[in-house]
Amino acid sequence: MDTIYNELKSLCSIPALSGGEDLLIADLITRLKGFGCEPYVDRVGNVTVTFEGTQTEEPSILFFGHIDELGLVVRGIDADGFVRVERVGGIPEKTLPGSFVDVHTLDKSKSYIGLFGCSSHHVTPPEKKMLVPSIKEMYIDLGCESKEEVKALGIDVGSAVTYAPVFHKLGPHRLTAKALDNRMGVYVLLRLAGYLASDPPGTTVHICFSIQEEFNSRGCLPVFDRLRPAAAICLDITPACDTPELKNISETALGKGPAVLYYNFHGRGTLGGLIPNPKLTAFIRDTAKANEIPLQNDVILGVLTDDAFTQFVGPEGVAMAHISVPLRYTHAPVETIDLRDLEQCSQLCNAIAVSFGKDVDLARGI
Repeated sequence: MDTIYNELKSLCSIPALSGGEDLLIADLITRLKGFGCEPYVDRVGNVTVTFEGTQTEEPSILFFGHIDELGLVVRGIDADGFVRVERVGGIPEKTLPGSFVDVHTLDKSKSYIGLFGCSSHHVTPPEKKMLVPSIKEMYIDLGCESKEEVKALGIDVGSAVTYAPVFHKLGPHRLTAKALDNRMGVYVLLRLAGYLASDPPGTTVHICFSIQEEFNSRGCLPVFDRLRPAAAICLDITPACDTPELKNISETALGKGPAVLYYNFHGRGTLGGLIPNPKLTAFIRDTAKANEIPLQNDVILGVLTDDAFTQFVGPEGVAMAHISVPLRYTHAPVETIDLRDLEQCSQLCNAIAVSFGKDVDLARGI
């Protein structure tokens, strides 16, 4: 588990606010070249590698997961040096007061630690003590005394803001960090790339490290349009609902293995969700059983990922499935996982990649 711990610590420490993933893109290119791969980066930043199958008649499969993280962007600087921000992605206001953040220079060359101010308790009116202020009311304190002092640091309107890195072991098997959504998926995809680089698959396998999921959930559409896989599996998180306040939401829990999705939905409007291909999902379950890998069933409301849209790309669409690693405290700076779930997810993806082929029936209506 020490290897997983160290790899995740490295991945989570790299800032990659949605739309500004370049530092992580560069890191991934270096890692993939270390496996002997030749990664391709498209114009919006998606990183893909392809492992050609030894059997050319086999259909192709794509594994993908997003690399970006949620955060904020500077929208203004007060005369007395307090920084005003706007949310990028679903960052929860309730986690921000009193939190430490990294405020990045506009040129992304460095960052400065700041904190979200929180009203002094002693002078907060009783009617406001139980309220979460809106993002419009919040501010970041950089320790500066003027707008000019902040701008002299290289921080300006448009600067990215991300959670300050946090990384701690919790008990024998768990860890907490920012951006585990979805650096866990990045870790699994890197493990898969290393595995396939040393043992070529029978069917062609594409791996995509995608961008802007936290902002618009459509960042990897160009990849699907270009590669046209027969099937695809999205790797992401699912909320672990094993804490006291969430036990009636879902049965998904830490320490019980990865989860295969049966239904997710954003929960409002037309943003949609995923009802995965039933036969591809069954294939995943069969593969897990054959390899004695525990697998949870996941049905969750309030979640939306890339696969809600990528399943409909191309003239015939894509047989889509979704595998998740359970995660506590999603979108907070203290996201928490069980490393055993992550290891089992990696083993499952490796097994799927080498088992998938034309004998996997994906036809509908039969």
